[in-house]
Amino acid sequence: MSYDLSLVKELKHRAARIRWLSLKATAQAGSGHPTSCCSIAEILSVMFFKVMRYDPANPGSHGNDRLVLSKGHAAPALYAAWCEAGYLKEEEVFTLRKMGSRIEGHPMPILPFVDVATGSLGQGLSVGLGIAQQQQSVVKNGARTFVILGDGEVAEGSVWEAFALAASIKRDNLIAVIDVNRLGQSRETMHGHDMRTYARKVEAFGWEAIVIEDGHDIEQVLQAFERALNVHGKPVCLIAHTFKGGGLSKIADQDNWHGKPIMPGQGLEEAVAEVEQNLMKTPPAPAIAKPEPVKSKIIEGAFSAEVEPAPYKKGEKVATRQAVGTALVALGKADERVWVIDGDTQNSTYAQKFGDKYPERFIECFIAEQNMAGVAAGLASRGLIPFAATFGAFLARAFDQIRMAALSGLKVKFIGTHAGISIGEDGPSQMALEDLAAFSTLPNGAVFYPSDGVSAYNCIVNLAKHQGPGYVRLSRPANAVLYDATEKFPIGGLKLLKKAAKPSLTVVSSGVIVHEVLEAVKKIDTKDQIQIVDLYCIKPFPTNELKEIIKASAGKVAVFEEHAREGGVGAAVALYLAGSISSFEHVAVTSVPRSGTPEELLASFGLSAKKIAETLTKLLA
Repeated sequence: MSYDLSLVKELKHRAARIRWLSLKATAQAGSGHPTSCCSIAEILSVMFFKVMRYDPANPGSHGNDRLVLSKGHAAPALYAAWCEAGYLKEEEVFTLRKMGSRIEGHPMPILPFVDVATGSLGQGLSVGLGIAQQQQSVVKNGARTFVILGDGEVAEGSVWEAFALAASIKRDNLIAVIDVNRLGQSRETMHGHDMRTYARKVEAFGWEAIVIEDGHDIEQVLQAFERALNVHGKPVCLIAHTFKGGGLSKIADQDNWHGKPIMPGQGLEEAVAEVEQNLMKTPPAPAIAKPEPVKSKIIEGAFSAEVEPAPYKKGEKVATRQAVGTALVALGKADERVWVIDGDTQNSTYAQKFGDKYPERFIECFIAEQNMAGVAAGLASRGLIPFAATFGAFLARAFDQIRMAALSGLKVKFIGTHAGISIGEDGPSQMALEDLAAFSTLPNGAVFYPSDGVSAYNCIVNLAKHQGPGYVRLSRPANAVLYDATEKFPIGGLKLLKKAAKPSLTVVSSGVIVHEVLEAVKKIDTKDQIQIVDLYCIKPFPTNELKEIIKASAGKVAVFEEHAREGGVGAAVALYLAGSISSFEHVAVTSVPRSGTPEELLASFGLSAKKIAETLTKLLA
């Protein structure tokens, strides 16, 4: 098939401009990945100036086709394309990697055309899948999502988790492009330029595979995209044979050029001169196809709807995990932006209730937690409020995706159930013991650890309202409801469960262990000297409120928790109340637990009511 010569000439010009800007900007920055930019120059040219439908003056519009640059180290090429489209000024592109610039070393959502931070490789396809789902379910104007992956990153298992789910749900507005430039950072990639192996893998996962034999040939790239846009009923992957440093004859396909700018006096002048041969003297204004109007109302802003109170009565036995389904259904009723993403644990986390009530807003990701977190990030990047739920222990596998979502400032909410040793016989592989430490590091994050059904319900609701990422840690055992349904649990708060007329010790705990502490205090004669704090919010930490409480006990504090000693409740208390504590007893999980009953496990770490009573008696002697 032949194309209009003027179109081909213009697209060659755009590709040359992408190369030129990438070379010049990285040289000026003194760092970057220009050769990785050069391998996708023609791909970006065709996408931006022939294939994608978008408004260059409004890059964040919901109506636009979206592009996720999963190989985020090629960011200068993305910036160059947006410069050619007219959104970015050339002088801003040349602020690449400078402190305070939007033009960072890897893409960040400070730019409206970047939905999620990329650069930690292997995550972009999951994000793109989430965005494509939002387009199909909410935008409804035929918008598409494109994801450019490097061949090196497709060694990541998370990529294939996304390939599998996208095919399973037939997400046919998702188009992936694998830039097969053969060279990774340290050596040739796993398959080199074996295009058929890539195609077989893609096809095995249920996608349409289209091989581009020469990814630097504008007409071949045009033809491939034309085919891709006519595939329906399944996602499409273009597999482009390219060269790292493509278009630069002296370094194309050469080792040891990853992450190295071509500097003045060291080949930059020759490379720029070669690229400039394809520049037009008077290029036409870019003719960019406008998107179709959005066909449904897009809700913006923070979650502010009223949510009905928790349906639990004081004294009844409820596991905190049971509040998941109830709270999520109530949130889903109040705001249609609430979605739930499951990791094949819905019948244990009770997220199934949401799926039964709102199946159109429920995504089953199966046992693929990295993809689950990435899909949730994609949904959040387009204005939805996703809750990703699974066992707390399994979220550790997805922490890089969680971290990148938080760096992106996304309002992704995570629920981890079955946390701590109180799950019992399943053993240590199922016991989240490090989750509070991990989630407490997230910028602008909120971390909740409720002790009963009412507080769990309210913490989940308040997490939906939080303008940032967050986590709710929940437990398996059923315990008595401690609070009235009307009780409030604001973010950054605590509850003083038991006061003392003349306190000489403040006991701080969270979750299941709150109940053990309450039982323990009943067993000792000096109970009137103890005040008990239910620290349901770990982050933001209620520093001032807790300082005032422990002042009454002259700074004498004891913390009991079913989390590792490092990074949990006790670590937070010690960190934020440093200088206010006169004595500190910290009982936590200090070694690898064994299978056993919850009672046996709690006792083995000094966390049963009986063992806590013994510790408190000694502290008050």
